Amino acid sequence: MPHSHRSTARPAHKRRLGWGLSVLAGVVVLLLVAWWWALPAYIDHRLSQMLTERSGRQVTIDDVTLTPWRHQVTLDGLRIAGQADTPVFASRRVVATLDWHSLFDAGWRFERVDLTAPRLQLIWRAGGEWNLARLFGDGGGGGGSAPLRIDRLTVSDGRLDWINRRPDAPLTLSLKNLDLEARHYDNSDDRPFALQGQADWRGGTLKGTGEMGFSPWTLDIDLDADQVPLTALSGYLAHVVRAEPSSGALDARIRLRSGRASDAGTQVNGQGGIEGLEMHDPDTDRPVARAERLAVEGLTFASARPALTAERVSLEAPWLDVTIDERLDTNLDLWQPPQQTGAGGGGSGMHVAIGTLAIERGAVAFTDRHLPRPFELDFAELNGEWRQIGAEQASAAQLTLEGQVAEGSPLRIDGTFDPLGDALNGNLNLHFEHLDLETLAPYLREFGGYAVERGQATLDLDYRLEQGRLRARNHLVLHRLELGKEVDASATDLPLKTLVGVLKSEDGTIELDIPMRLPLDDPGAVDFGSVAGQAIREALENLVSSPLETLSEVVGDGADPAAGGESRGNGTADGSDQGDEAQGEDPALYERARTRQ
Repeated sequence: MPHSHRSTARPAHKRRLGWGLSVLAGVVVLLLVAWWWALPAYIDHRLSQMLTERSGRQVTIDDVTLTPWRHQVTLDGLRIAGQADTPVFASRRVVATLDWHSLFDAGWRFERVDLTAPRLQLIWRAGGEWNLARLFGDGGGGGGSAPLRIDRLTVSDGRLDWINRRPDAPLTLSLKNLDLEARHYDNSDDRPFALQGQADWRGGTLKGTGEMGFSPWTLDIDLDADQVPLTALSGYLAHVVRAEPSSGALDARIRLRSGRASDAGTQVNGQGGIEGLEMHDPDTDRPVARAERLAVEGLTFASARPALTAERVSLEAPWLDVTIDERLDTNLDLWQPPQQTGAGGGGSGMHVAIGTLAIERGAVAFTDRHLPRPFELDFAELNGEWRQIGAEQASAAQLTLEGQVAEGSPLRIDGTFDPLGDALNGNLNLHFEHLDLETLAPYLREFGGYAVERGQATLDLDYRLEQGRLRARNHLVLHRLELGKEVDASATDLPLKTLVGVLKSEDGTIELDIPMRLPLDDPGAVDFGSVAGQAIREALENLVSSPLETLSEVVGDGADPAAGGESRGNGTADGSDQGDEAQGEDPALYERARTRQ
């Protein structure tokens, strides 16, 4: 019997032990199921709390999926709130492979994070700080935030909106279809992380590789732009010139540095070119310049003390519109920064300098609308160089240019002139050969009161610009000049038709030296056509007031004052007979001319 009792007790003990183990296993399974069910919610809560604390913004996650055997957490619908309905960060899906110690240690460490269709608004505020500096910033002793480490981060089909609010008008640079890879991000270390990627930039392609850091802000990256529309840079170009791009495709290789990587604010160095460039006037939307190609070498930009320089700028087949309007204002201020409008630019905006500006097959369309009859003149086949523009040296801005004007008349310009200087200073010589006088008719009818039927002019214009004042020594040679009908009897009291006939040389030319002085600090107060006309009239009058023998031929009185009244006849200097016409002129002309000596 005792033996039988022991045999019965052992199975009962085993059964109780089995039941206990089963209950324990069930409890463990229930705990595992509960943990498995609660873990995503825990991860959701912990991640949302961490991101909210770090960013200072509300963070939401639509769904969290855990794949423990792959050490992966998948977040669907991650958003970090921004203004209104636009989040500063959102991603359709985030797949993170993490180190499990992140669940128990302070902070997070991810072996890999893959972002699908993320969108990031990176805002550079007016005070110089970044909107997400707290999120990506110091995770160590700087503020007590938990460390965040990501060994590798990839982005596919992303979008980046880089918003610069430091200028008065905010600037936005948007990149779409962004594919990017970043390595070794650690917010507890102030060393930058490495990154590389490419994106669609307004139809062109932008590729980049370099380093970046958020706290402190650091950017040092090499960028390649391929067929990027120039309009994508309109906001930044507005700080250089008032004219705005309407077309053009940019190819460039540049290095961009900012923050701790630069000692001069934002720095840009590189080279590039623009195909099919066209610029327009933002007020009228009319084209004011174009070029088949613009190439830039040795480009340097620094924002600390705003300066933009280039070693060489080459223009292929450029065209420029130059207009004087009814108020005698010009459109040349379109090529000054907004802070430097007006001639000479006296503002305190960006300093711009060009080592060499090379022009090939250039053209200029000149229009003067302040005259009763608008004046238009086209320059073509312009070739030459302009050196040391904006160099702030006495001998800088050397210009040499050759071309054609008005259907084949040769043109040559050389001297010094700096359009980017603080004041208008320079010394220029312009030479025109055999320019058809009909082309200059709107100006010529102002000085003589007669229409011009035919003739040509050779011009040597010597301009001295000193502190905004123009001194000009102009040598004018008129070839085969013939005047038509009188259009303004009050233009001069001289017998102009007779005078022209007398002053012609044997080969049918008239030579005039015409000095002028003009203030250019207020161009709206000067009627250049009237001033030029007055100068030409005075030159003609001076020719008949001294020597007096010329005057006697004009008056036709048959006396030579220099020879004591001996008759010289009624012939003119070119041998033509104009005695009948001269006999009718006013004899008081002699007295007026004599008193001017």
